[in-house]
Amino acid sequence: MIFKFVAVLVALIVLPISTSIQVFAEEEGRVHITFSKAGHGNGSAYLFYQGQKYGLGVSGTKTGRIWASTIDLIGTASNLRSVADILGTYNANAADPKAALVRRATTVRLENAKGVVIEIRAVNLGRWSTLDLSGMTLKNVGWQPPSE
Repeated sequence: MIFKFVAVLVALIVLPISTSIQVFAEEEGRVHITFSKAGHGNGSAYLFYQGQKYGLGVSGTKTGRIWASTIDLIGTASNLRSVADILGTYNANAADPKAALVRRATTVRLENAKGVVIEIRAVNLGRWSTLDLSGMTLKNVGWQPPSE
């Protein structure tokens, strides 16, 4: 009898704590960015977040020698509290100027002023090609950010 009472009491204490942790947890989304050779550092992107697809414009990147007609990057965006948090300018660790260079088989970690972290890699970048994502800016294309 006492064991059942203690088990129920523990469940009543733990349930609200775990629920509140889930409510305040920051979420992760998927990111897909495409650059075309003709774009010279401009591209388009999509954020897949909470079951929705959001269009993004991409600017501010620097392309090295690019042999492919398009370059696709895929990855995750973490620390999202709302979809509007994805917007802004992204930079890598200031201590390492090469940290924002995407090369074949590497993952780059970038962060914006809102604390959103994008970890991204190229899926079709050639052996000698590079893409500098430092200063990359993501802009809203065609959707209304939620009012807060």
